[in-house]
Amino acid sequence: MSNVESDDVICNFSNPQKIHEGGQRVVFRVDNPTYGFAALKIGYYATPTNPIGWELSRIEREVEILRQINSHFYPKNYDFQIISKNRYLILEEFLNSPQLTQRMERFYSPFTALNLIKQLAVGLKIIWDKKIVHRDIKPDNILINDDNSPRIIDLGIARVLDLDSITQTKYGGPLSRDYAAPEQHRYNKSLINWRTDQYNLGIILMQLLLKGQHPFSPTLVGGKSIRDNILNNNWYRNAFSDKSFFPIQSLATNLLGYEQYDRYRTFELFMEDLNYSLELMR
Repeated sequence: MSNVESDDVICNFSNPQKIHEGGQRVVFRVDNPTYGFAALKIGYYATPTNPIGWELSRIEREVEILRQINSHFYPKNYDFQIISKNRYLILEEFLNSPQLTQRMERFYSPFTALNLIKQLAVGLKIIWDKKIVHRDIKPDNILINDDNSPRIIDLGIARVLDLDSITQTKYGGPLSRDYAAPEQHRYNKSLINWRTDQYNLGIILMQLLLKGQHPFSPTLVGGKSIRDNILNNNWYRNAFSDKSFFPIQSLATNLLGYEQYDRYRTFELFMEDLNYSLELMR
């Protein structure tokens, strides 16, 4: 249940319909005369007296990143305001597509899984070229349109490599435990770069090939937890005993390289291997 006051804001918008609520944010679909349907997000930002909620600087950074991007892979930002009572308002493109979590079965074949990873990589290159690392690529942050094309959302913990870190500690930063790369789990901020996102893609690729099972799951490979298995480089390599997966083995192994130097050095090398795997699958 949301604790966010919103009545004084939504009265300024046409036909607001609540579509999501959490403890510190509520989201409405509204009618906008310029953009049609739009997503209206109202939330609290953290203050010294109320530390619950996102840091305002992180919210502002996500908005700024989206404003730099003009791509169908990402939602468009229309407006951002700091409003009364320690709240913020974001108006952005309304996306009505389900998460990959809900449409994973569409990509269980090796060919469709590879195609999705290729589209995601092309979309991510847009921010990689701006020296931005998403850091949170996971099925919940990927929306799948009816034509199976992806949209990438939630840049809330994205890292802009040319700017100072928002997380003011010497240790790591925010992460999603089941999809974070080893350097994220080791809290080594100095190693965060585009190869960190590669690792996230590698987990998703293997999860699709394993029909929804996480490749680091203790159910498949033992160990205490997914996090421990990531830190111990313990993932389900036996998947490649299935001959239909063999053309993907080199690609997946590189994406899931434990050290960053084991992953792809350039985007071009990444695409070369991915396209080669796709050709072998035809």
